[in-house]
Amino acid sequence: MVDAQEYQRWRVEASRALRSAELQTADSLFNWACFSAEQGAQLALKALLHGVGAGPWGHDLEQLAAKARAQGFSLPEQIADALRRLGRLYIASRYPDAHAAGDAASHFGRSDADAAQRDAQDVLEWVDAQWRELQ
Repeated sequence: MVDAQEYQRWRVEASRALRSAELQTADSLFNWACFSAEQGAQLALKALLHGVGAGPWGHDLEQLAAKARAQGFSLPEQIADALRRLGRLYIASRYPDAHAAGDAASHFGRSDADAAQRDAQDVLEWVDAQWRELQ
């Protein structure tokens, strides 16, 4: 049994977060673009889990991935790698005290934002493919 309405509520926000990352990159807000990309992946994973009634809690991408595996979803290594990379952005992209010196923004550049968006897009595509298989 799947809950398409709940899936869609979360999945829409995943796309919006990824779009936010694109806009932030265009405005050279690279650390925030990285965070928004992470959020896009997180919201997409939560969409899938909510859609199957798994009720995810928390923000750790690897734990959410483990919950997806427990629900029978197979994560390719490429997606698992993307989630690990994105997970490292959750705190470091926002908090100055996550770094020995400097503000958070000084630790991120365009290539970081671009890579985070590619990883998030891969996750969103994987989630969508998993959802289609459930239909």
